[in-house]
Amino acid sequence: MIDFIYGIVNYISDNYIVIDNGSIGYKISMSSKEIEELEISEEVKVLTKMVVREDDLSLYGFIHRDSRILFELLTTVSGIGPKVGLGILSALTNSEIRKAIMEENYKLLTTAPGVGKKTGERIILELKDKILKYSFDSQIEIEESTVNREKDLDTSPAVEALMSLGYNKYEAKKALSGVDENLEISKVIKEALKNLGR
Repeated sequence: MIDFIYGIVNYISDNYIVIDNGSIGYKISMSSKEIEELEISEEVKVLTKMVVREDDLSLYGFIHRDSRILFELLTTVSGIGPKVGLGILSALTNSEIRKAIMEENYKLLTTAPGVGKKTGERIILELKDKILKYSFDSQIEIEESTVNREKDLDTSPAVEALMSLGYNKYEAKKALSGVDENLEISKVIKEALKNLGR
């Protein structure tokens, strides 16, 4: 509904700012990282995302386009609301979030408040494919071997076999990440099941 608000920074708090636009003060929740980029009386353009709930209507703001994309993606993950989404954006840089998802580094994601091991793994599982569909302003370096390996695993018979046994794609790919690809398929599955604790 509201794509951005352009105005004067009237007030700065730890987790929100107030922008004066046309004598109206808009309270906008933001990540601490982006709040640190602002100053009182500064004229600024803040990209926004409105979140409507039964008992609340809130504006979330972003200085950078990448931040809004990541916020929108993160809040599609089951169990992650706007506050946790902002918490992740406050704890990690945009590049760190994207790299953690692409390289399946859930431990880095758990450094954000409200994100445990299961939530970190869920973020990776639900966003790894989605994030590739977006164009970001900033570039990140992902190991080429990691990208190629992921592409190979996406079409791997071993992944399909493990998924037929009840594992999801993330669990299957994680179990296969340290297994020698040159082994016979039956041995690959056996090694993967060992990694899965079966």
